[in-house]
Amino acid sequence: MTLPKAFIAGLLVAKTALAAPGLVQDLGEEARKGRQLSARQAEDLERQLAENPQRLAARAQLLGYYFGKRRIDSGRHTGHVLWFIENAPEAEVLDSPSGRVAPMFDPGGYLEGKRAWARLVREEPDNVTILRHAAGFHAGSEAAAAARLLRQAEAVEPSNPEWARELAWLEWREARLFPEGRDPAAAGRALADFERAYDLSDVAGRRDLLPDLAIAAIAAEEHERARGYGTAMLELAPDASGSGDPLHYGNLVLGHLALEENDLERARAHLLAAGQLRRSPVGRLGAPDMTLAKALLERGESDVVLEYFELCFDFWQEGHEQLTDWIVLVEAGRIPDFRRHLMF
Repeated sequence: MTLPKAFIAGLLVAKTALAAPGLVQDLGEEARKGRQLSARQAEDLERQLAENPQRLAARAQLLGYYFGKRRIDSGRHTGHVLWFIENAPEAEVLDSPSGRVAPMFDPGGYLEGKRAWARLVREEPDNVTILRHAAGFHAGSEAAAAARLLRQAEAVEPSNPEWARELAWLEWREARLFPEGRDPAAAGRALADFERAYDLSDVAGRRDLLPDLAIAAIAAEEHERARGYGTAMLELAPDASGSGDPLHYGNLVLGHLALEENDLERARAHLLAAGQLRRSPVGRLGAPDMTLAKALLERGESDVVLEYFELCFDFWQEGHEQLTDWIVLVEAGRIPDFRRHLMF
């Protein structure tokens, strides 16, 4: 039975209403905790929910638990996702992978969730939280449906850069699925969305978007625009966080453009400059990027790539073992499989 929305809303805004530390629970964090549950602990939480279905923290933990075991317990995972959609569609846990149903694991459950989100969107077409969560539910398997929902949210909040940014990431993911490499047309659409998000963003938001703009521009074969964004990154003063992203990606972008112009000397120089971050962190997923390093290896430039690896030891603390493996492979005349470190 669907709970009264006012009741659920009260539960979900508790973090702003309760001042005492320890009383506030972030459901996203609860889902992450659920990854560590034992089978006995999970069954205990299931018994608690049988007595009191409104224990949102317990249910969120079970989402995380079953998400990690979805090949085995996809039915139970789906059941909790559907409960949240029906009873607490604005819960932030639905804006995470554990709050979604993958059709490859549970096609029937995915269809049921899809229908539930469609009904909610019809009932509250201007509720941007519901639109965002519904778009996230569809993003992994129905990109066109997710894009429609994000555009609907953007129509409600045209000055909010979040929607253009999410649309850009959706297009960018599609651009990277192109069988022959990057799809320039999809990359061009992503670039247009990133540029719209950039125009709507504040100073910090614009700074964060520059790498996305530059990488999408390269994939869209808009080299002069990519050059402008790469140069802009190198001209930025360090921010309060000390992030190395602008220096890292600015040099990589300009290095790629140098390779396009067959200027190996300049490409080598930019690769080394991209690694001269000392201890400045590079915060983006997939960092440090190895696309330029791979392209140079394919041209026989192993010495400069090995030097780049050595520089990466200074700022990529958790990657020391990976870097060591790559060094061994390059010294043996092989090109490593850089996997998720290829963003360009």
